[in-house]
Parts: sequence; C-alpha cells; structure tokens
Amino acid sequence: MSDPAPSSTLPARPALSVPDLLVALGVLIVGALLLIGTLKIPFGINAYVGPRVFPMIVSVGTLLLGTLLLVATLRGYRAEPAAEEDSDPDAQPDLRQPGIILGGFLLGALILTPLGFVLGTAVMYFSVAFAFGERRLGLMAGVSLIVALVTYVAFTRGLGLSLPAGILNGVL
Repeated sequence: MSDPAPSSTLPARPALSVPDLLVALGVLIVGALLLIGTLKIPFGINAYVGPRVFPMIVSVGTLLLGTLLLVATLRGYRAEPAAEEDSDPDAQPDLRQPGIILGGFLLGALILTPLGFVLGTAVMYFSVAFAFGERRLGLMAGVSLIVALVTYVAFTRGLGLSLPAGILNGVL
C-alpha cells in the first residue's frame, strides 16, 4: 500500500489573543512612563547609588516583563486560568467591581487637593471595600478614615513628606 500524499499545509497558527496583547502593551506603556519619570529624577550625591537606582530597576524590570509578554502573545501563547480556578475563560467579564474601584480612585484624586489627603484616600479605600462586597457603610467609612489617617501620619511624620491636609488643616 502506498501512503497518501503528505499534506503541504502548515499547522494552523493560534489566533492572536487581543486581551493578552492589550495587557502586554499596557505593561510596556507603564514601564515606559516609569522610565521617563525616573530619568527626570536628579542625580544624588553619589552617581552610582542615588535616588534613581530603585526606580530604574523597577522601570527596566517592567519594560522587560512587558517585552516578554508581548513576544509570548505574538507567538500565540494565551493566559489561561489555572486548573484549580473555577472560572469560564469564555464568559463575559463583569466590569462592575473594577469600575467601582476606578470611579473611587478618580473621585478620590479629584478631591485630594481641595479636601485633603485623608478624605481623598478614604474615598479610595471605601470604594475598594464596596467593590469587594462589603455593605456595612458605617464600618467601611470608619475603617477607611482610620486607615487614611494612619497613612497620612506615617507619611508626614514618619517620612517627612508633605501631603495636602485640606479641610483638616490645623486639626492634623
């Protein structure tokens, strides 16, 4: 018996995963922005170890990770959930929680300067707790304010940073 003629078609290349491509490009953009910001930091007294060292390590590492993700995505690899994850990769994503967190972040950023760091950050913490399903509003507000206040004191008194006090100026 003779073997049938070998097929001259190449194996099908996996389809490009747009979500994976967007993640890779997003990581590359974040790395590039970090690098641009790092290069704006003035040199310290010591040219070898100064204020640029750790931001440079983070920005180069982020660029390297983005490049590896982009190469893997262009080669056809896809991010798949782990075997132990109980998820359906074909299900439509629920964007309510990220939307709540993003909205809280934007609102907190808008009120950060006029109302102060404590209230702006408390709004951000509150939105994260709400997005994760907490519905005890009084408890969330209290915990958010306490954590924001502790953060403010740690940064201003402990690290000597200047953060906007806003309407709490004179109280803090």
